[in-house]
Amino acid sequence: MTKEQTPPIRKTVTVPLDPLAAFELFAKDIDRWWPKETHSLAAGSGKGAQARVRVEPRPGGRVIETLPDGTEAPWADVEHYIPGTRLTLRWYVGQTPEQATLVDVRFSPVDTGTRVDLSHSGFETLGAAGSKTHASYHTGWDRVLVKCFADACTNTTAAAPVHC
Repeated sequence: MTKEQTPPIRKTVTVPLDPLAAFELFAKDIDRWWPKETHSLAAGSGKGAQARVRVEPRPGGRVIETLPDGTEAPWADVEHYIPGTRLTLRWYVGQTPEQATLVDVRFSPVDTGTRVDLSHSGFETLGAAGSKTHASYHTGWDRVLVKCFADACTNTTAAAPVHC
């Protein structure tokens, strides 16, 4: 018997940056635009804004949230880190690495800047919780990618965090 496949979540946004700049903002400057107030492990404590998020820029690296008390909590393992082209993560924020889903983000040049395509798949690794988690991420990526990341792409001159 095979596990039922949950369809991948797919989100697309076009941003007014070239692919390398969009990639660097997404990965290198993730702490500037990620909505930690609502989408972090510290969010439940009311201290999400004080958390920090970083991507270690290499295959085999990790995405890490540093909690306000200094504790580091890994969110994902980096599979592909190809500046200007692709970032692929084995995503397990709040889970164990064995329960990782796959987040694949691709950056493609278009006339108006860069098309960013995000695919999030593999929810069957979460067993019975997979469909509920899928639904949560489906709306979550709307805020994270389509709102927060896109807003940051139109406000690249400010060094201050983007609040979305």
